[in-house]
Amino acid sequence: MSDYVDKKTDEAILVLNKRYQDLLDKTSHTRFHNIGRYINYIKHFQFGRALSDLRYRSYALKHFTSSGNVSYETQCGEKARYRKIAVYSCITGGYEKIVEPIYVEEDVDYFMFTDTVIPAGSAWKFVDIKEFPEYNELTPAQMNRRIKMLPFNYLPEYDYSIYVDGNIEIVAPLSPMVLEMGTCVLGVHYHNYRDCIFDELIAIEHFKRIDKEMAYRQLSAYDAEGFPRHYGLYENGMIIRKHDDLHVQELMNKWWEEYLKYPTRDQFSLPYMIWKTNFDRATIHILGNNLNRNPRINRSKMHT
Repeated sequence: MSDYVDKKTDEAILVLNKRYQDLLDKTSHTRFHNIGRYINYIKHFQFGRALSDLRYRSYALKHFTSSGNVSYETQCGEKARYRKIAVYSCITGGYEKIVEPIYVEEDVDYFMFTDTVIPAGSAWKFVDIKEFPEYNELTPAQMNRRIKMLPFNYLPEYDYSIYVDGNIEIVAPLSPMVLEMGTCVLGVHYHNYRDCIFDELIAIEHFKRIDKEMAYRQLSAYDAEGFPRHYGLYENGMIIRKHDDLHVQELMNKWWEEYLKYPTRDQFSLPYMIWKTNFDRATIHILGNNLNRNPRINRSKMHT
């Protein structure tokens, strides 16, 4: 299966974590969570929020589309030869607690880019972002996105990098995901509910997680340029990139420039930049259609 991990060990870990995720994802668990939320609304006399939530879910069932099931099998066929791989994350401004990897591969390096202290004995190699000249020029959110989007600037000696959000717990080997990419140069998950940034704006607006005025301005500009609906939507909590690919470098640099222009959700700007730069979507390897159900990781906070 891989130059990195014993196949039987890898499969056993994945089976165990899939069972754990199945337990968390049971309908009864979800129903209990939803009921608890509505009870909390009523206790605090937040009837408007409860009504808004119900209206949103009714709308979502009718209008939001899914990208469909995607196999974890490689879509590119040819296996990659041995590569130097870095797994990395970035936490700025004490925004999140550092999550330790449960599984650490010997031939893979793990980096935590942060301006906070990491625990003694951590599996993460500490990278002090306060030492970077841009640290004093950017906001914590901008610094986070820059490191997320431009790994080849910060880890130039590596062939591939695997970015993971700060709330992701690594529970299994990640190197097989690189091998499964074959000749593809960018690896991402499809969004688990939606395939359109315009639909995503409605969802984000409902949950009050965004600067609405800027987001509307951003997507109105995309619409005016002719960016199509249902072009695709990705979960950016995990991203694999081949560092020496010039097309990936161009796409990531343009993505970063677009984020500076519209510092909203990077989920909005990535599909747009793929379209704008005419990036070859055949070189994008889809890691799955639900990041929350990737058996190699767990997320400490579940997002829609």
